[in-house]
Amino acid sequence: MSYKIIDNFLNKNLFLKISDDLTGENTPWFLRKQDVDSKKAKNKNGYFSFCYYNNHRPDHPLYYQHIEPILKKLNVLSLVQVRANLVLKSEDTIECGYHIDYNSNKTTTGILFLTECNAKTVLKIDKDEILIDNKENRMLLFNTSILHKVIYQTDIKRRYIINFNFLEKDVKH
Repeated sequence: MSYKIIDNFLNKNLFLKISDDLTGENTPWFLRKQDVDSKKAKNKNGYFSFCYYNNHRPDHPLYYQHIEPILKKLNVLSLVQVRANLVLKSEDTIECGYHIDYNSNKTTTGILFLTECNAKTVLKIDKDEILIDNKENRMLLFNTSILHKVIYQTDIKRRYIINFNFLEKDVKH
């Protein structure tokens, strides 16, 4: 698999529950000062993240409500990390630098888009740049070793996604 797009990934009730919780006032967002390592960073404003799963264990009680129902759909054998990201609209930030989430050929990165906006996720496969639209309730799956970046939104104030990194059951990359 180089990449796969699944529209209407979650049932409407689960999607709305996750969206309502993350866009509400009780989510403990933490500032990350740069979007990728400092040598490649183009976004000097940073972004906010909220970790569901890290260091081999759930990191927040919402993991059980939001993430566990998704794991079966993703065919997950083992999780590396799951976190939500919140990017605020900015006048001087255009995109982040190309990066990979983890240095592994055997894992998958998934991005669940929670907001519809003009942001793009760009995958660099061989010499091609593939632009993926930021569409509500869309899941983008790709091998973690694929370089990718985000062209940030200019049309809405806040962009929300959930980023999954995991090892799939019975998949050969």
